[in-house]
Amino acid sequence: MMRIMTRYPVRADVRLDDPALESLLSGPVVVLMVGPAGGGKSTVARELTAQRPHLEIVSYDREQADGRIVGAAAVARAHGRLRQCCAGGRGAVVDGTHRQPERRAAVQRIAVAHQLPTIALVVLPSLTRCLEQQLLRSRVVPESDVRAQHAAVTELLPSLPAEGYELVAVLDPGHAVPAGFPGESGNTV
Repeated sequence: MMRIMTRYPVRADVRLDDPALESLLSGPVVVLMVGPAGGGKSTVARELTAQRPHLEIVSYDREQADGRIVGAAAVARAHGRLRQCCAGGRGAVVDGTHRQPERRAAVQRIAVAHQLPTIALVVLPSLTRCLEQQLLRSRVVPESDVRAQHAAVTELLPSLPAEGYELVAVLDPGHAVPAGFPGESGNTV
């Protein structure tokens, strides 16, 4: 079972099936996946939705059917799908890197408009693991992009709690959380 170390509100080590996390996931909620390509976000999204029929995966990659870099039209389609889910009383797991603040803010605005809480779930394994995973993917992301995504997500970690999420959780055993993350001083998750 994958493990999560929640950071906001500060909690002890929990798993994806932890009762406190499950209480947030038990009803309509928007889960914002955050992390670099090859980090395992899609795998976690599938795990989250497998036993929760009220949650649907909304994927930018799925909306970008031609396999290229996700463009504005794909983002608009994904956000439209998210609005449909929320308006229909369903929650969603929004699968994307979300390193761009405007994309995170857009997802939150949609959730707030439908009075749904938002969880930021950060999937941040080592850069080496992300690069190795590229060899197994059907849609390979260039190494330079993966490196930039990993650096950007690592850098934004300390600011995520201030963005107003109901919960910010960092997933990956063995990953060193950067100093400055609320409640942390560079400890290993």
